[in-house]
Amino acid sequence: MSVPPVIPGVGATAQRLRQRPGFDPLKAGFGTEEYFVWSRFDGHTTVKDLILMTGLPTDRAVEIVQALWDRGAIEAPGQPRATTVPSVAPPPPTTPPIPRVTTPPPSIARTRTAGPSTVPSIARTPPSPSAPPPHGRTPTGETTRSPRIAVTATSTPIPPLDAPTPDELAALDEPGALAPEDRRRVLAALRLVAAGDAWALLGVPRGADKRALKRAFFERSKLFHPDRFYGKSLGGYLARLHTVFEALTRAHAELTDDGAARRSSAGATATAPQTPVEYAAELFDRACVAEVSGDPGQALKLFAAAVKLDGQARYLRRAAVCALAARELRAAEDYAKKAAALEGSDPSTARILGQVLRQLGKLESAEEVLVMALAMKSENDTLMAELAAELRAVRAELVR
Repeated sequence: MSVPPVIPGVGATAQRLRQRPGFDPLKAGFGTEEYFVWSRFDGHTTVKDLILMTGLPTDRAVEIVQALWDRGAIEAPGQPRATTVPSVAPPPPTTPPIPRVTTPPPSIARTRTAGPSTVPSIARTPPSPSAPPPHGRTPTGETTRSPRIAVTATSTPIPPLDAPTPDELAALDEPGALAPEDRRRVLAALRLVAAGDAWALLGVPRGADKRALKRAFFERSKLFHPDRFYGKSLGGYLARLHTVFEALTRAHAELTDDGAARRSSAGATATAPQTPVEYAAELFDRACVAEVSGDPGQALKLFAAAVKLDGQARYLRRAAVCALAARELRAAEDYAKKAAALEGSDPSTARILGQVLRQLGKLESAEEVLVMALAMKSENDTLMAELAAELRAVRAELVR
């Protein structure tokens, strides 16, 4: 599906919208996809280009843009608009309302507790935060529970890249358009990924509540999502960014699962995932870390194990790229062909297969694959230009 020229209610996709100042996506209850799309609006990128940059199916991206507009999350520069997020009217009070205090004294509790009967009044000193109410029932019959740690501050910064290893020093000197400070941040984040501590990776204290986890994930995902550097020549940092972002996503999913979060907060030893699909995801993450750490042999072993358990296209593509870089061309061909069989209409997958075939010297087959890839529908002009350039190079080699 191509991007429509006009989105109903929003307007032309050629316009450049921005985030509405002061809009809080956390209070709006955004999911991961909604937040990611909203974070791309900068007032300079057209709506069409932004939809293509998200990597989401076009109809889904358009649906999210419409929802963001309807909720007042985005606006046209120079045309400020008030938020249109619907509010829910509170039920009629049964008791006289408490007078509003603009600056409450320190004795008034700011932490939300369970049940209406626990809301403190101005004349009553609330319990100490260090002594949460015991489990039991309130006079209204509601069950009370000890809350998890409420953390409202933003996540801690990524630690600096102190004492870089020889491999990290070599990575800092690699060719590519990524700025030096971004390179050091990515390499420092990879250290957190390798340590395997989900709390540290998200930058929150152990036991942080889901609100803090969500805010931390939003902040970190903005730093490391590969689409943040769309159109730049990233070299080896593209794989590193994917590794960090995928690890962040898994850490957020793990810690927002109550059972897993309790085990991790208590410091319990991690156990193997219960299903083959979960174990394959763990192996894939470890393979990505090994790949970007400069150990392609170990990465290929882990990719092979992950693909054996769960042969999804994303794993196969990454394994093919790793094998191609390691000059394991037969393995790269096998992975690329399997990925192409699963995603026959994806030009980026076909491009990987064409690259492998070219390296194997199968130029006629590579030409055929690249011609087919160029015939596929894609709104990514950069990808299609690169495919055309690779096809010209293959044809030049055929002439020689």
